[in-house]
Amino acid sequence: MVPVACKSCPCGYVFINRKLLIVKHSEKSSPFTEVNSAPSLKDLRILFLYEFKLGHSAATASRNINSVFGKGSVSERTIRWWFEKFRSGDLSLKNEPRGRPKSVLNEDQLRAMVEANPKTAIRGLAADLGVSATTISRHLAAIGKVKKLDKWVGNTN
Repeated sequence: MVPVACKSCPCGYVFINRKLLIVKHSEKSSPFTEVNSAPSLKDLRILFLYEFKLGHSAATASRNINSVFGKGSVSERTIRWWFEKFRSGDLSLKNEPRGRPKSVLNEDQLRAMVEANPKTAIRGLAADLGVSATTISRHLAAIGKVKKLDKWVGNTN
């Protein structure tokens, strides 16, 4: 078996019979040391790009990767997602940042409503602000309001 460098991208990894081998090594180690059986996400993404540049389908890429690293190492749907990203011209191997969407509820407005009428029920606040009761509860806790004796008061732990 002859080692083959990934010529389609500058990742610096070497493949032997579809097994990923470490190339970026110190001078003391062998350049053909096999990677652990569980590849990192970065290694998998490099493999996705490699398979994409070879022109393989997502199903073929999934079979190839799972045959080397074990069944269930990667799903075909994940590879399809990455292939769509590569097809759009984005060859970056970084994941886009994700997070919670911006809140539709203005906490200052909620605080003013609760302070104006401390006996207001959560459902009434939810109806007035057009959000769910769960959202109101979560935001009341965030601004430090608790219900004591049927009134909303500041949390004084």
